[in-house]
Amino acid sequence: MKKIAIIGIGGRTGAMFAKELRSNNSVLGVGMEKEVEEIRKGNLSLRLNQKHIETFEAEMIKDDQFKESPIPDAIFLCTKNPVTAAVKYYYEIMKEKGGEMPILFLSQNGVAVIDEAREALEEVFGDDAKKIKVARISLFNSVSREVINGKVCLSYTLPIRLCFGPVSGSFEKGELGEFFDKTGIEAGEVSLSDVRSMELSKLFLNLIGMASASYRLSVPKGFEDSKVFKEEVEMLREYIKIVHAEGAHFIDFPHYPTKLMASLFSSVPISILSVFRKQIGNAIGKGRRGKAKDLDEISYYNGAVVELGKKTGIPTPVNQEIIKRTGVN
Repeated sequence: MKKIAIIGIGGRTGAMFAKELRSNNSVLGVGMEKEVEEIRKGNLSLRLNQKHIETFEAEMIKDDQFKESPIPDAIFLCTKNPVTAAVKYYYEIMKEKGGEMPILFLSQNGVAVIDEAREALEEVFGDDAKKIKVARISLFNSVSREVINGKVCLSYTLPIRLCFGPVSGSFEKGELGEFFDKTGIEAGEVSLSDVRSMELSKLFLNLIGMASASYRLSVPKGFEDSKVFKEEVEMLREYIKIVHAEGAHFIDFPHYPTKLMASLFSSVPISILSVFRKQIGNAIGKGRRGKAKDLDEISYYNGAVVELGKKTGIPTPVNQEIIKRTGVN
């Protein structure tokens, strides 16, 4: 069995990966002291497929105890963005121990994660940072958080669907996929040359609904309003222009025809798209359980579009207005 350390065990994706990967791997959760104590008290539960609720349990250690733990085969980094400090902290500890470094799986959303991890690894290893095996994950399942009777409950649907691909280091054929084999996770692999396109395509999916969220509306409710829907399309069109200006392209994922969606949103007149806006909103909202996106996601995702626009010379007034409206920096 592969030995996996999941950094950020108390978070949404950290708990989900700890639950779903342990059927075929030896999983150790690593978290902050408060997170670990709350889990050990039974104050974190999981609800799968909107049905039964079960108390979350895992083998865990506190982050300051990591130095006493053997080096794992892989680290699934499930901390919040930015990841620079976390990568540096854990890899400095493992460098002092010596031996082969684990594969680093980056599971965060956004398009700056790879650069942040590279920066941290270069600080620790210098030129040898390129030898560290790093892989990128794009997760398609949303994990919602609510408090029930004073306890945190995380909800998600099965099966878990994700794509992954190599970023740096030398991998043997099938090496990355072994971590997902026999786990029930539907994992598709992309090539090194398509990892950037995978990130950009995932950001496209994350952006859908941001204009609605800026009005505190879910996707179905937002798409019912012709004004909000128009802003959704214009926001996406700014981003699509950026992707093309970068010389990149969109790729399709299993169950998510991103390439087709980007083509439709960019080429079909808004007046025609608007005729079907309710159906589009309901289809997207179904996968998100009708909930609006968090406001802090707007500053991150739409903020990423604005920054990419500056680099490529593409104006992003709609994305900037969405950020401004929320008042979140």
